[in-house]
Amino acid sequence: MSTPIPGPPAWPFIGNLRDVNVNDTVRCFGELADTYGPIFKLHLGGDDRIFICSRELVDEVCSRKEFVKIPIGSIKQLQVVTPDGLFTAPHGHEAWAVGHRTLLPAFGPLSIRAMLPEMLDITSQAVLKWARFGEHNAINVTEDFTRLTLDTIALCSMDTRFNSFYQNELHPFPQAIRTILMGAQGRSTRPAWLSSFMWNEKREFDGANEFLHKFAEEVITKRRNSPPIPVKQDLLDAMLNRKDPVTGKHLDDALIIDNMITFLIAGHETTAGLLSFLFYLLVTHPSAYTVLQKEVDDTLGNGPITIELISKLQYTKACVREALRLRPTAAIWGVSPINNPDDADQPIILGNQWLIKPNQTVLVLCPKLHRDPSVFGVDADEFKPDRMLEDNFKVLPKNCWKPFGNGARACIGSDFAMQEAIVATAALFQKFDFKLADPDYKLSVQQTLTLKPKGFFMKAKLRPSIDSLSIQRQMFSPRSASPSLSGTILVPNDKMTEQSRSKPDMKPLSVFYASNMGTCKGLADRLMISAVSRGFLCTVRPLDEAVDSLPVNQPILILVASYEEHPGNAQEFLGWIQGAARPRLGNVYYTVFGCGNRDWHHTFQTSPILVDQMMEKCGATRLIPRGVADASQGDVMGDWESWQASQFWPTVARFYGKNVNIGVDPASLIQGYRTETSRLQRIHVRVTDVKALTQGDGTRVKYHMEVELPQDVSYSVGDYLEVHAKNSKQDLERLFRIFKVKDSEDADPLILAVWKQLELNQPATTMQIESLHQACLSRNDKGTLSSLIKNLAVNPGNPNMRPTVLQILVAYPSIPASLNELVAMLPPLRPRLYSISSSPLHTKSRCTLTRSAVDRQLPGLASGFLASLQPDAIFEVSVRRGKDLFRPPLDLASVPMIMVCIGTGIAPFRGFVQHRVEMLRRDPSLANGLAPALLYAGFRKPEDALYVDELERWQTEGAIKVRWVYSETHASLTEDEASRYVQGELWANKDEAVRMWDMGARVYVCGSRSLSKGMREMAKKIYSDVAEKRCGTKAEEDIEEWWADVIRERYAVDVF
Repeated sequence: MSTPIPGPPAWPFIGNLRDVNVNDTVRCFGELADTYGPIFKLHLGGDDRIFICSRELVDEVCSRKEFVKIPIGSIKQLQVVTPDGLFTAPHGHEAWAVGHRTLLPAFGPLSIRAMLPEMLDITSQAVLKWARFGEHNAINVTEDFTRLTLDTIALCSMDTRFNSFYQNELHPFPQAIRTILMGAQGRSTRPAWLSSFMWNEKREFDGANEFLHKFAEEVITKRRNSPPIPVKQDLLDAMLNRKDPVTGKHLDDALIIDNMITFLIAGHETTAGLLSFLFYLLVTHPSAYTVLQKEVDDTLGNGPITIELISKLQYTKACVREALRLRPTAAIWGVSPINNPDDADQPIILGNQWLIKPNQTVLVLCPKLHRDPSVFGVDADEFKPDRMLEDNFKVLPKNCWKPFGNGARACIGSDFAMQEAIVATAALFQKFDFKLADPDYKLSVQQTLTLKPKGFFMKAKLRPSIDSLSIQRQMFSPRSASPSLSGTILVPNDKMTEQSRSKPDMKPLSVFYASNMGTCKGLADRLMISAVSRGFLCTVRPLDEAVDSLPVNQPILILVASYEEHPGNAQEFLGWIQGAARPRLGNVYYTVFGCGNRDWHHTFQTSPILVDQMMEKCGATRLIPRGVADASQGDVMGDWESWQASQFWPTVARFYGKNVNIGVDPASLIQGYRTETSRLQRIHVRVTDVKALTQGDGTRVKYHMEVELPQDVSYSVGDYLEVHAKNSKQDLERLFRIFKVKDSEDADPLILAVWKQLELNQPATTMQIESLHQACLSRNDKGTLSSLIKNLAVNPGNPNMRPTVLQILVAYPSIPASLNELVAMLPPLRPRLYSISSSPLHTKSRCTLTRSAVDRQLPGLASGFLASLQPDAIFEVSVRRGKDLFRPPLDLASVPMIMVCIGTGIAPFRGFVQHRVEMLRRDPSLANGLAPALLYAGFRKPEDALYVDELERWQTEGAIKVRWVYSETHASLTEDEASRYVQGELWANKDEAVRMWDMGARVYVCGSRSLSKGMREMAKKIYSDVAEKRCGTKAEEDIEEWWADVIRERYAVDVF
């Protein structure tokens, strides 16, 4: 039996109209939710409307297939303007499906990357206006952001300029949009019969509607009659020229016009509100303002914004997400249960107790959903961007953050809006300091189609480092005037396609792709270009065409994307491979590369993983592990190119054997590696000091290295130094011996290129050793290599038993050496990450590293390289931003720290403690109010311990408490072996840790995977023990739920 849905009693004829202020409905609905709970009912407009706002209920309607998204409120009223637009078309309309399938690729990650120049163009107009008006001018924030977002979507989508920043009165098109929006808002709040008597409003509304359609027709006619040269592949081009991949039809003009108007309305209205709320939140929260501005300064300096730099603005992105959480501009969206005809009479029960009738409207109240305390805690009403940083965001519960709607009808332009907001925010914070025009202003919200701040003015003052005369030049240097090569979409031409089919001796390679937004299709096209140039017969087809026709005895690459759902052109394939009669895929050799976006973290990589697993279950052979690209990091091309260079092409070469003509000379391969690796921003640093921290027995000596940074380079505590190591002179001599040359003057330049560009110290894989074994011409050498292969099968993880390819070629000269084959076996040089073990508060221009000297048959590339560096040596590094969760708390006075490490895992914690010491020295008053910090440092023996004197001194100064743990000399002989290690010491002193935890402590762990696992189990054990004493025994699922909450905000791990 169902439970009645609560709600205020309805009045005859008018229902619950008296309970709602029609000009401020969102606030009223929120207050009703406070009164009646996570679900309530209102009788409005002759119908019962169900409102839900808890994460649990929203998750249910988002997960159940019976519920579909429907147009509601003002959006439904816009159906008279754009009946078949993507936001307004009713559920099930064929026109919506055709338009959606046709337009999705235009909003894919690669397409949006290519829109950066247009976004910067319009943003620069806002910058120039604010700079010229001066610091005393009060900026109407909502109005100017409306100008910015409208001009941006018009330029990006249809190459049209409204020039809103160059005139006091807006262009007639945005004025007509404003009339339409005000009319739709009014109509949504009153009965239809009443609207029919409002003749003046109707006349204005109809006139504005007529103008919008006429303007859209003129834009279409202009594009058809005089298309731009070169062709501009924007949204308008997609609507005019692309075909629906299912029906093969073009969009008709009526559908094109509907969607042009739709995107111009929706594409500016919501983003303008987002930016307005974001800037209000930032100027009223100084700590977040400061962190964001520092990130912009550290990332951009005074230079232009590029696609590569956008991906580094992680705190800026977190601020945008947090603004969308607290102030979602599209505050309410609706779903309705649609039953199958066979069970039309079956009731739908929500939350196991509330009856929902078929076709009844269920409204999701985002402002309350986004403040659900069960998800966001007791401080859910506070602006805290840290909770939206990547490490925290990706572990949020499913469907707790829904500013862009849900499912197939989620906002198609969400990625566009995110990039636009990040670019605008970064560009404006780079140039200006902001403050409220009225210090006493309190946020007031205006409601139309969306929500925006009302009466919000601020002032913008050029920052001291900004020259007002050179702003435009700085924003439009050659570096940002055009998309980078990595953002360019290449497609194979007809000549290349014919070439790939004309040579009978070319080896086959099949590529299948599945994505709704065209990303995987673009990657597949790029790969075909590379494959043909390498001498392969390459075919590229949608994944659904692989049903019953997967090629055998050749490499197959499957490119699959997943965002909210499985791609449309993978549905038949997934049905086939998961069917009751699964195909038998013997002699099928495949690998999968997955594209996705961690912003959709609950569906990230689900489709690629499913394809990968089902292929294996059906008997196919996986060639290499699945590759991954993350669009939220802004570097899909970088992930793709790196994976190709290091894994895919070497595997294809091995598949066909050494006698295959790879079709490209080593110089081309190495050039490709050079292009990929040179994308990193490198700096030169100088070694100022190197000293041994331990003596040990000569096998585990630890070193402390100090380096001097360039004046314009900074870092933060918790960051990494990315070391660009080089191969040694001994490696070059090995190459000379292999290819029988005397020295550099006698050597082929390609040998020097191999030495400079490729990883020569990489342990050989078993497949590589077997390949060299097959090529070996000496029976004795073959026997020795056979023994090596057998030993590796027994003990595969022992690094002393696994030589490099170079070592094998030197030791067994009977193996024929070929530059081509050697290049195919070796990956490109890649940088190594080292935790910075210092704080910039100590010496801003210098940082330190803590490293081990590895004494084994083959020292690692980076460890061997660093061991060769002495004071005054110069080498290349990059400063890599650390994990946001793995940093000391900003509030050292109230947030305790528990740090746990083993060996050189102490490196980041030395920086953390040094940071506290410097804070104390700068402000001695902190000594009485500093939150406690505890460090558990584990080593084998006392003589192995690192930074003992320094840490003991800092302990005396009150900055830290250290517990030293020595595993080989531990006095305990208990049965609990863990007592010899740091996690055992933590258990022995758990009361102290629990007191700190109750004070709000954060826990940091740095070390090996075994330490991470041990600490995870120990944390759960302590929780279980304390919970049993305080509130009774906890079930395993309760402990796991507690642990899931802990790792979001209070537990950080760095594993090496």
